[in-house]
Amino acid sequence: MNEAAGYKTDILLKSGTNELEIITFFLQWHDQTTDAISRTAYGINAAKVRELVAMPENLTEIPESVSAMKGVFLLRDRTIPLVDLCDWFGYVPDLSPEAKAKWVVIVTEINGKFFGFIAHGVDKVYRVSWTKIMPPPPIIAHYSSLTGVCLVDGNIIQMVDFESIIASIDPSMVIDSDAHSIRERPDSDQADKAVVIADDSHLIQDQIRKTLERAGYRVVSHSDGQSAWEYLEKLRTNGTVHDQVLAVVSDIEMPRMDGHNLCKRIKENNGYDGIPVMLFSSLVNDLALHKGHAVGADDQISKPELGQLVTRLQDCLRRYAA
Repeated sequence: MNEAAGYKTDILLKSGTNELEIITFFLQWHDQTTDAISRTAYGINAAKVRELVAMPENLTEIPESVSAMKGVFLLRDRTIPLVDLCDWFGYVPDLSPEAKAKWVVIVTEINGKFFGFIAHGVDKVYRVSWTKIMPPPPIIAHYSSLTGVCLVDGNIIQMVDFESIIASIDPSMVIDSDAHSIRERPDSDQADKAVVIADDSHLIQDQIRKTLERAGYRVVSHSDGQSAWEYLEKLRTNGTVHDQVLAVVSDIEMPRMDGHNLCKRIKENNGYDGIPVMLFSSLVNDLALHKGHAVGADDQISKPELGQLVTRLQDCLRRYAA
């Protein structure tokens, strides 16, 4: 197949519009209770997709890997791990020749690494607002690999948590906050102020919080950009935002309000002058970096670079102090 650019028509959305483009795909599987063929629709942020390719003819197996990891294949100059999403979700795939003829590999770039995911067909590209993507119910979020659910053209689209799948398969993708020795400490005039965190992953929230608190910072956490913005606006209208907020560290992909829109709102309001905003995400690729610069982000860090967070936070604060 051609490069994913063929599926990314007009993907360069204006920065900070709180929109994303979703590539929808489906898995086709046997319902064991009725013996019928079922189809489930899923979505992926198009910014994570590098290209769509045909199923590779040659795979090299990885010893002692989980069953969903089908091996690795060579794509030009890269070795790409291949994950079977149907296996991951516990479905029995439709293996009929007609169905297999539609199978496709979604090649992603997440946290600077490339992974392939087997889908049973790719449908359409939709532009949607993050306000339309709702977090899954807590019990579903805890036991599934989903980050959100949205309704598009009357269809329920489940947004897959590709980061959690990868972290479960590839130990090198796990962020270990305990592995970092933090020596940077807040200055005396920073000790009573908080770093405001916005991230929809409670695991990532906890890792960022531990890293910052170990360095002596106070932390206030929020599960999405909308919640963080409401908190900041309450402080600003009360005239206390500069007394209580030291900096903002935000994920990019979040339900209701994404990190780019949150950053844009902060930077466009003079009431937040002097408060740095750092984007901390698995989406720090060329496209995301461009968008981050456009909305005025003071720094952008990929999630595996957690060990640099405190040092780079201090760099931002020093630049404002100077």
